[in-house]
Amino acid sequence: MFPSTITTSLLLGSQLAAATLIQRETTQLVNSTACSNVHILIARGTTESYPGSLETLAEMITANNPDTTYENLVYPATDETTTNSYHVGKKAARKQLTSFVERCGHTDSQLVVLAYSQGAMVIADTLAGGGGDSTLGNLTAPIDYDIGKHITALVLYGDPRHAPYQPYNQGYETFNVTGKYPRSGLQVRYLTEHYGHVIHDYCNANDPVCASGTNITAHLVYPEIWDTTAAGWVQSVLDQN
Repeated sequence: MFPSTITTSLLLGSQLAAATLIQRETTQLVNSTACSNVHILIARGTTESYPGSLETLAEMITANNPDTTYENLVYPATDETTTNSYHVGKKAARKQLTSFVERCGHTDSQLVVLAYSQGAMVIADTLAGGGGDSTLGNLTAPIDYDIGKHITALVLYGDPRHAPYQPYNQGYETFNVTGKYPRSGLQVRYLTEHYGHVIHDYCNANDPVCASGTNITAHLVYPEIWDTTAAGWVQSVLDQN
């Protein structure tokens, strides 16, 4: 069970895991589509205002990479069960990823994608192919890999389509859990085979969105628990490229 309040030891454990890799400071974000050394695309969660709770993670990455810019995934982030937000988001992700490659694909600019909740579902389904669920509609094709391969690192927090037993899964006791809109086997295989090496998919135990749990608090505390760890991982990937 994931506790309703986060213990100090849990927070410290996740923070210390990456303490030697990154600065703890944050730096104000620069909203621009320029071809900077690092460019961040942020896909916020349902009902969040731009840039959402991923802002702190983006700031930590920026603090360690001064020539960094960011843009928001421009989509409604409204309830996917009663609006077309999910479908609009996939179209926007396809458009904005393609635009990045057209602008900056010939440069050394590295693309980092940060995605939370519905935003995580939108981004991952853009890469793996979407739909195939009674709520999410018919199956749709994945974005061309010639576009997707330009992603250097992808952080997913609380993905509603989280799949068990994947090598990129991160979290406490959540390796074998399934999100509320499970991906098809074909979608999971495609995502893992093509993008598994650039993904860290964080899912908290008892999160009702990614782990079929019952504690909504578990879905709301990703920044507190995982930002330092995720920023450290992103930095390690950036340093290798």
